[in-house]
Amino acid sequence: MNLKASFARISTTPMAISTSWRWLVPVVLFSLVFIMAARSPVDSDLWWHLRAGEETWKTSRPLLVDSFSYTQAGTGWINHSWLSQVGLYLLYASGGYLALSIAISLLAMLSLILVYAQMEAPPLLRAFAIVLAGVVAAPVWSARPQLISLLLFALVAYLLFLFKRRRIDHLWLIAPVFILWSNLHGGYVLGLLLIASMIGGEFFNHLLGRQGAEILAWKGIARLGFWLVVAGLVAAINPNGAAMWLIPFKTVNVGALQSFISEWSSPDFHQLAQQPFLWMLVLTFAAASLSTEKLDGSDLFSVVGFAYLGFMARRNFGPFALVAAPVLARHFYALLLEHQSRWKALGERWHLQKTSPPAVHSVLNLTLAAVMIMAAMTKAYLVSQPSVVEKYNQAVFPVQAVSWIESNQPGGNLFNDYNWGGYLVWRLRNVPVFVDGRTDLYDDELLADYLHTLAGEDGWEETLDEFGVGMVLIPNGSGLDRALAQTEGWSRKYADELAVIYVRDSSAVGGMLEITEQGVEMEPPVAWLTEK
Repeated sequence: MNLKASFARISTTPMAISTSWRWLVPVVLFSLVFIMAARSPVDSDLWWHLRAGEETWKTSRPLLVDSFSYTQAGTGWINHSWLSQVGLYLLYASGGYLALSIAISLLAMLSLILVYAQMEAPPLLRAFAIVLAGVVAAPVWSARPQLISLLLFALVAYLLFLFKRRRIDHLWLIAPVFILWSNLHGGYVLGLLLIASMIGGEFFNHLLGRQGAEILAWKGIARLGFWLVVAGLVAAINPNGAAMWLIPFKTVNVGALQSFISEWSSPDFHQLAQQPFLWMLVLTFAAASLSTEKLDGSDLFSVVGFAYLGFMARRNFGPFALVAAPVLARHFYALLLEHQSRWKALGERWHLQKTSPPAVHSVLNLTLAAVMIMAAMTKAYLVSQPSVVEKYNQAVFPVQAVSWIESNQPGGNLFNDYNWGGYLVWRLRNVPVFVDGRTDLYDDELLADYLHTLAGEDGWEETLDEFGVGMVLIPNGSGLDRALAQTEGWSRKYADELAVIYVRDSSAVGGMLEITEQGVEMEPPVAWLTEK
C-alpha cells in the first residue's frame, strides 16, 4: 500500500482534518511537549558538568585531567561532553535556572519535531505517537548533555528517512553532525548504531527478496556503509582524539553501572513511570502485525535493536521512543485506512467546518494556540524559580551539611556519597571528593570499595585509612553511619534528616593522616545533633 497516495485520497473526504488544523495540531502538540519537558533543572550530574564548563570557559581549554577528586587526581579524563558543559555553564551564568529549564524543553521539543517530520500519517495520528514517545522519553529529559544526544540522534534519523523514503540525499551532513556530536556527548555511538541498523535492515529486505521504491538498492546500501565509516572516523576530531572511540567500551565495562546507577539498570515494570516503554513496544508491533503494510527491514532492525538497549538500561528509553514513533504512526495509519468506511460516518458527524463559521473557527484556533504557548512559557517560568529549585535541592542534596563544612573547614580527605559528589564538586571548590557521577573515570575496584564502605561492610576501616579520610559526609542511617557511630576515633559533628558528618578524632590519626589544627579545635557537637 502506498501510504502517501492513500493520504492524498483520504484528505478529500469528510474524515480529513481541516486545513487550519494542519497548523493548529503541531502548535498545540509541541506546546504540550514543551510543557511536559519544562521542569526544574536539577540533576546530580548537572553540578559537575557546570563546574567543568566553568573551568573550560575560564581557562580556554577543555578539562581533560581530573582535578575534582583526590582518588583519581591527575588521571586522564576522557571528557566527551566538554562543549556541552561550556554551553550549560554559559546558560546558567547568564540566565540561571530559567535558561536551563527553557533549554531542556527546547531540546526535547526539537527532537520530537524531527520525529514528527518523519511520520507518514495525518496530524492527529502523528500527535498521538508523539505524545506517547514523549511520555516514554521523559525520564531522560534533564539538564545534561545526554539530552543533546537525543536531538542529534533524531537529526541523523531524519537524514536517513530522507535518504530512504524521499530519495533526498543529504548524507554528507553526517560528517559535520558527528564531529559536533563527539564534542558534545559520548552518545554519538547511538547514531552509529542507527545507521548500522538501517544497513542491516536493507540487507534483510534483499534477503527476503522484497522490492519497492522504498527498498534501497545495493548502491544505496554501500553509500550508507561509506558514511557509517566516515561517522566513526570523524568522531575522533575533538580534544580527546582517538580516545573517544573508547568511550562506549569504557562505559559498558563498568560493572557498577548496572548494579548501582538506576538509569543504567534494566527497567522495573512494576513502576508506572517505566511502563510506557512497554506500551509503545507492544503497540508498535501490534499495529505492524495487524496492518497490511509490510514491516520494513530497517524499521524492524531499529525498533528491535533499540528496544533491546532499552531492556538493558532505562537510559535508552529515549532513543527507542524516537525510532519507534514513526513506525507506530505508519502502521497505525495503514490499519485505519483499511477500515476507512467504518470511520467515514463518524468523520462527517465530527467534521469541525460544519459546526462553526470559518471566521469563528480561525479565531478559536488562534486563541487555543496562544493559550498553549502562554501555558508553556508559564510552566518554564514557575518550575525554574530559585525558591522552587532550592527547595528541591535541600530535599535531595546535603545543602546544610555543606554549609557546615564551609564554616568549619574540618581537615583530612572527604569520603562522600556518590549521588552527592557532583553537588560537592560545585559547592566545595577546595575540597576534592572521593567519588562523583563521572563513572567512566573511576574503575570498578574503586567503585566496589566505595559501595562496601558506604554499606559499612567488612573492610570499611581499611578503605578510609588507605585514602586518608578525615571527614565523612554520607546519608543519615546508612550502614557506614551506624558503623562510625559505634567506632572510637570518630565523632559525629553534624546531622540532619538527610545527611551526617563524621570527623576523625585527632587522637585516632595515624601516620598517614593529618587533621588540620582547625579541625582539632572544633567545638563538640550539640547533643541533639549527635543523637538519632
